[in-house]
Amino acid sequence: MTTESPALAHALVAWSCGHLSSVDSSYHITALEARSKALLELSKAVSSPDETLRESNAAASLVLMTSEVCLGDHTKWLNHLGGVKHIILSAQRRNISGGHLLHGPEALKQSPEGRWILRNFAYHDVLGSVTLGQPPLINACYLKGITDEVDTYLGLASEVLILLSEISCLDVLRLANSYVLMNEADPSNTQKSFQVMERALRTWTCHKDGSLTLTALAYTYRGAGLLFLYRQTLRGMRLLPYSSPADQHRDFHRLLHSKIQTEVASTLQFVTRVPLSGFPEAALLFPLFLIGGEAMDPLHIDLVRTRLQLMLEKRHFHNILRALEVLEDVWKRRQYHQETYDVDWQDAIDNNGGELLLT
Repeated sequence: MTTESPALAHALVAWSCGHLSSVDSSYHITALEARSKALLELSKAVSSPDETLRESNAAASLVLMTSEVCLGDHTKWLNHLGGVKHIILSAQRRNISGGHLLHGPEALKQSPEGRWILRNFAYHDVLGSVTLGQPPLINACYLKGITDEVDTYLGLASEVLILLSEISCLDVLRLANSYVLMNEADPSNTQKSFQVMERALRTWTCHKDGSLTLTALAYTYRGAGLLFLYRQTLRGMRLLPYSSPADQHRDFHRLLHSKIQTEVASTLQFVTRVPLSGFPEAALLFPLFLIGGEAMDPLHIDLVRTRLQLMLEKRHFHNILRALEVLEDVWKRRQYHQETYDVDWQDAIDNNGGELLLT
């Protein structure tokens, strides 16, 4: 794609120069010039009526977005992601047999480049929705049917993005209500969103033969999905108009916190199976943050802190540093309040400027 797209070629150069500048300040001016050139070429390409540039324009935008995140910008990445959303939704293409006209994600599914764009976009969109506290820009159901490939970001875990997307789209009050009614064994409970999502994540398996490392990585994302489900439920329980005895609701809280700590310990076992060296480790930022955001055991906290510090030392990505700063804030608050207060990592993100992207 790069050989046919100056916008994508310059975006990759800008990304590389920006990364070098984070390690060696002498590249600062070079990085600024490269970024300016990349934005100029992308502007030209987007203004072109040539529809064959759609995939490469989306790819260039995603590369520039990733560059912003890794260099520590808290806001521009969301603008790039929004731009890719519009590129995807405006796509049009005849199906492979030359029949009816396809639109949006279905049009991009017709080519391997388009499928890569969709998985790449979903990765950033869905993980971004988790920390932004809002639904993804596009519901990730379009990933169905294109998750059977080893992906460059998530390896074998792309299917988990669909479940994370569904959780992000659920109303937290409805989620909490379904959890409470489930534990009250209420036969009139027709809202089974908590039960359905928990079962979907717990029964999900890595369906593809792959390396032990990629399999372990996939299950860290499944664990992170469960932790996100439980955290969203706790957020909804704050809003519930309690009608049953207060001690019963304390029991519901304790049960949910017990589930969380069990999942923290279980998911950390998979984290330890991902080697410190190698490409798959780069994808651990999201699950490590979700684990660290719920961890209570000092040993668990220390393991998350150490892995993030080693990732930062190796990769120099600013969003790793910021994620670690947010977690240190969470751990400090949790130590101070102990068990008298439920510390929510979303509050710590908001206090640290918001819009943290864990990719």
